[in-house]
Amino acid sequence: MKPYHQNRSRAYYRHHRRRMIQRKLKIAKCYDWHFRYTGQFAKGKVHCSCWMCAVKTKKDGFPHSQVKQLNYLQSQLEEYLDN
Repeated sequence: MKPYHQNRSRAYYRHHRRRMIQRKLKIAKCYDWHFRYTGQFAKGKVHCSCWMCAVKTKKDGFPHSQVKQLNYLQSQLEEYLDN
């Protein structure tokens, strides 16, 4: 923790929010993704599939949340096929 506390203005946070939205919007347009409004890019991660971004998933595997979701979907599929 820093020994000093710096108060930041609303303009500071608005600037960085707008900057991050623009960055993610550029990636989305490059891949022709459709979105309802630009504000949805304010939170969450947007990655491209280039070799630098994709290495993390190939090396470490899927995130825990996606593993849980895949297991759940697999169990639903097996249950459906058994009936």
